[in-house]
Amino acid sequence: ALCPGEAFWGWYAVSYEEPNGPTERRYLEKLLDPAVVFTYSDVEIGVDHVMDTIKRQGPFDVLLGFSQGCIVSHLAAAVLRSRGEQVPWRLSVQICGMRVRDDKYRDLFSEPLDVPCVQVYGTEDQFYEYGRHSQPQLYKDPVILEFGEGHRFPSKEPAKTEI
Repeated sequence: ALCPGEAFWGWYAVSYEEPNGPTERRYLEKLLDPAVVFTYSDVEIGVDHVMDTIKRQGPFDVLLGFSQGCIVSHLAAAVLRSRGEQVPWRLSVQICGMRVRDDKYRDLFSEPLDVPCVQVYGTEDQFYEYGRHSQPQLYKDPVILEFGEGHRFPSKEPAKTEI
């Protein structure tokens, strides 16, 4: 089991403010627009939950994030670095992730994270282009893997067994 006894849950809420007021644009278009200001609500709770779980139940070799969970893993690693602490896992695996958009955390990523990292992207994911071009810059030398599906874990051969 991935995480015995733990429920899967959403990590935080996201709100955004467009410079000229609300529009009917798709969410992805807003993500791609640097003028749109994104704010994460309660993301610190998610980061604290991950860190507390690692302390209580660790050690862990791998921190696995999917979608929003990747943002939580970026923030956890960056917060530890800002405190001068070592990351207590050996590898970050991020599936269908993207960069942190809330500018409140910008300074945490002024330098790439020196955490071994594998980033996995579904080429049919509506967020593929955005994630594939925004997330790798957060890490020194991430390993990039791709599979021909959408915003999900690889479920078709050969990717589901190779990745």
